[in-house]
Amino acid sequence: MVPGATQTFECKCGMPLCICVVAPSQSTNPPPIRAPVALLPQSSDPKPKSETLAKSKGSTSTSNARSALNTGLDNPQRDYEVNGEGLREAIKNGDTAGVKKLLKEGVDANYRDKQGMSVLHLTALFNKTDIALVLMEHGASLENKNAQGETPLDCAPATLQYKMREKMEKMKSS
Repeated sequence: MVPGATQTFECKCGMPLCICVVAPSQSTNPPPIRAPVALLPQSSDPKPKSETLAKSKGSTSTSNARSALNTGLDNPQRDYEVNGEGLREAIKNGDTAGVKKLLKEGVDANYRDKQGMSVLHLTALFNKTDIALVLMEHGASLENKNAQGETPLDCAPATLQYKMREKMEKMKSS
């Protein structure tokens, strides 16, 4: 890429959130450089670390922090509409628990949007391996084609293609 060039996305398929083509365009101003932001405040506690750690072992704040990290594993990030559009939204958010909940509530794993793109296509485009495998377990077809004639496997990166094919073989043999 040319120094000072930025990326402009040009959609060739008309799909929302399309990632079809990245075309370079010239820019005279380079993008601004952002300073790193500290994620956690620095402690000014003069106590030795071992004393601080010993006190926090039984604290609920530690367990709350742990549960906050595990939120996406068991609980949906938010409530989604119980329909195909809600499923698309959960996929865009990478919310595996939300996808599982919606499928359990009866949302079709082969739902297609107005442009004919299935939720498995969307999952492949966003490279969401866990969600792709969950959709396949719930009957999502690898044969559905989008408006460009591509299957979900055609849209998936190589590593996801491999995992989807592997899952397909396991499902056939069981």
